[in-house]
Amino acid sequence: MGAVIPHVRLSIPATKLCSAGILLITHWGMSGPATLKLSSYAARFLHERHYHCPISINWTGKTNQQKVAEDLLHQQRLHPQKQMSTTKVFELPTRVWHYLLQRSTLNPDTRWCDLGKKALHKLVEVLTNDGYLVEGKGTFKEEFVTCGGVSLQSIYANTLESKVIPGLYFAGEILDVDGITGGFNLQAAWTTGYVAGKSAASTFGRESEH
Repeated sequence: MGAVIPHVRLSIPATKLCSAGILLITHWGMSGPATLKLSSYAARFLHERHYHCPISINWTGKTNQQKVAEDLLHQQRLHPQKQMSTTKVFELPTRVWHYLLQRSTLNPDTRWCDLGKKALHKLVEVLTNDGYLVEGKGTFKEEFVTCGGVSLQSIYANTLESKVIPGLYFAGEILDVDGITGGFNLQAAWTTGYVAGKSAASTFGRESEH
């Protein structure tokens, strides 16, 4: 709890849904930019599955398993007699590194020189493809971003006026626009609100002249 991992890749197996960034481990689960981005990209997918699905964590942020293995072998050459738990790798917090060693069935006191090929392969797999289960949303049970809404194909992009009902304008989260974090959605709301309001005022002004 409270650990921050700076370079993580999250993905949902058997899909193309993935994100990268900082991961925060909380007392109730995962949070942080990487988690928020993935929950945005996968909003419909997660909703359809009632927020129950597998998730894979790449703790290193590197997409090439061979490169991860080479980095570990480099540590082995540099510190053959040191305990693996005392070496900082991939900018992982010490507690997380110890946890991942144990998850790889390695004793944290294992020396680097005693790391065999089979154990190395297992450690690389855990570091780059560590599987967990998503079992629900955050404890607050509230989302600050909505997904879905009025299709952008049904409005004029320059004015945000409906193509179906003239004189009807849309703005904010009623539109099918959602950013990866709250800040982007606030900006979208302000911008579309300004455009829709200005367009509506212009239209009504022209009508009043007649």
